[in-house]
Parts: sequence; structure tokens; C-alpha cells
Amino acid sequence: MPDPDILEALRSLPHFRMIDPRILERIAEGCRWRTLAAGETLFLEGQPCRAFYAIHEGGVRLYRLGPEGREHVVHNLRAGASFAEAALLSFGRFPVHAVATEQPTKLLEIGGDPLLRLFREEERLGPAMVGSLCMHLVSLVERVEELSLAQAGERLARWLLRQPASGKGQRLEVELSMSKRDIASHLAMTPETLSRLLRKWQEQGWIESRRSSVVIQSADPLSALADGEPA
Repeated sequence: MPDPDILEALRSLPHFRMIDPRILERIAEGCRWRTLAAGETLFLEGQPCRAFYAIHEGGVRLYRLGPEGREHVVHNLRAGASFAEAALLSFGRFPVHAVATEQPTKLLEIGGDPLLRLFREEERLGPAMVGSLCMHLVSLVERVEELSLAQAGERLARWLLRQPASGKGQRLEVELSMSKRDIASHLAMTPETLSRLLRKWQEQGWIESRRSSVVIQSADPLSALADGEPA
């Protein structure tokens, strides 16, 4: 009998929500838990892909290295997200590096060989996973458009306003889920640009920048920036 926790984790993924319990048990037999420390590498760009992953706890940063050795963040993923499906089903190799960002980071590793066998045997499995990958592709296209078209201040304002926040009215506190250096990389800007924007907004009375959080004191100018309008 497969691990009940693995079965529950699989059921929570959009890939498998409509899958027959019998098929789900067969998928679970090819899964295992992986636990990583913060900063520990899961895989490197170019390595053969023999599984895809779902984050149960913690976080993972996907990135590529530019010719100059600079890290370019593709995605910062949190619990509930999955990744490397396309690498398994199409590319055969990982197109990015993956590193854990929190201590601990617990992943469900979905083995590739048993899953690919099931693809050939079970006709309902393919459409379910294809639908999930299409949704993921839409989010990636939106991110590319945002990074290529929006100014740095616009990107940062959008990101801040999308984060979970506590408080009421205009004064909201956003707990930063990653370091400011990683936020800058995620938003395709330098750490210096991020610091300059936060300092400027604080001087204007829009925010209060703290070590691990940002208090939004006036959301209206940030909303205007996020919409591409003058603040």
C-alpha cells in the first residue's frame, strides 16, 4: 500500500485531481519524499531529468546563469507549486538550476519511468497533465511580458501588491518571503535599484521598509504605478 501522505499530496496537485484512485496508487508507488537544506542544490541545468517535483514545504528557486556568471531567476516557487514537468515529458534534461531557499524544504519526487509507462497505458492521465502545463505556460508568458514591458518601479509595485498582507485600510504589512537580493533577481533588477526604490518610496511616505517586511502606508500611489500610471 502506498504511503498515505504521498497519496494525499498527489491528490492536491491539479495534474491528478480527476484521476482514478487505482491509477493514483500506481503513480504513488514511483514517488518518494526529498528533504533539502536551504541553499542545497536539487539539480543542475543540463542534467538528465528522471522526475518532476511538487513542493510540500519550503521553497525552490529556479534560475539560469548568464555568460557573465550572473544568476537570472526564472521562478521562486513556494509550497503547492510543481515544476520540471516539461523537462520530464519533452526536453529530457533540466533547462534550469534548482536550489532550495528555505530550511527545510520538503519535496515530493514523482518518478519519471513509472509515470511515462502509465501515460502509455492510461488515456485519462495525459489530458489532465496537459491541462495543468497549459495553465503554467500562460503564467510564464504573463511573467515574460511583465519583465520585458514594465519599468522597475512598476514591477516592484505590482509584486508588493500581490503579496499576502496583514492589516486594515491603507496600512498593510507584507512579510517578505525571500531576501531582498532574491526579490531583486526575481524582478529582473539589481539589488541597488531595489534599495533605491524602497528608499525613495519611504521618503515619500508610501511605505516603511523593514528588514524582513514592507509596511504599505499608502496603497494608492503604488496601485497607480502598478497600472503604469503616474503615481
